[in-house]
Amino acid sequence: MGLLQTRLVSSALQMPWVVKLLKLIVPPLDKFLLRLSRGWVNTAMQSVVLLEVTGAKSGKRRTVATLCMPDGKDIILVGSNWGQEKHPAWVFNLRAHPEAKVTYRGYRGPVHALELQGDERETMWRRLLAFNPPYGNYQASTSRQLPVFRLRRGSPTMTS
Repeated sequence: MGLLQTRLVSSALQMPWVVKLLKLIVPPLDKFLLRLSRGWVNTAMQSVVLLEVTGAKSGKRRTVATLCMPDGKDIILVGSNWGQEKHPAWVFNLRAHPEAKVTYRGYRGPVHALELQGDERETMWRRLLAFNPPYGNYQASTSRQLPVFRLRRGSPTMTS
């Protein structure tokens, strides 16, 4: 059982002050640890990816550490934003510029993002809830549907 699947953590993540504190501490620390370890070490020892995207409006490169779920060589992301009403900025960035870079478990390189829709999203959502139950709490706390992305290694012109 992963740390995020414990009752203690699940209960804590439902407290607004805990989420507020974690949002201040965890992302910058994860970015540091993931860079240092080539994507192997982060604060919760969960599946976390270092995602480098191009800003939708600015065109500037942005780097964020976010939870993920491995799916073979692919990486699955959920735009949960801790259950807030707004999507995280990386969602808009990936929609505008699906070519990105990741650092994840020893791999540092390009990925192509595809936002999952319909039945494919629903099937993946069930797998995501089993992998990381707090996603259910995040979905319940917002009126928006949490977007789900598949990051495929390489670019669309590269073969697997």
